[in-house]
Amino acid sequence: MFLVRRVCRTERANAWKVADVLTKICNAYEENGRDKATIYIGGAGTPAAEITVCAEWTQETIDANRMPNVPAAVKENAPKLMELIQSYDIEFFEIATKDKIKERT
Repeated sequence: MFLVRRVCRTERANAWKVADVLTKICNAYEENGRDKATIYIGGAGTPAAEITVCAEWTQETIDANRMPNVPAAVKENAPKLMELIQSYDIEFFEIATKDKIKERT
């Protein structure tokens, strides 16, 4: 199992707008079967080096996201997101389950 995090860097004034658009994008993927995402903001009301809006979810495997599988709502909202952010990264983490720890130690 993997944890995937999309980190969007933005200006303070846009943080909640980014959260709204990112929620719409994640909801569209969830309607296609992806696990529920948690959306959170760093630096707008909490101490942080920069203002970030993140979406985080888990998935069993990491696969390429092919264009035929991208929901229409994502295609509609992705350009809106790009107008509001300075940059973004996608981070991937392998979840250390009990079974994986047992296999590898």
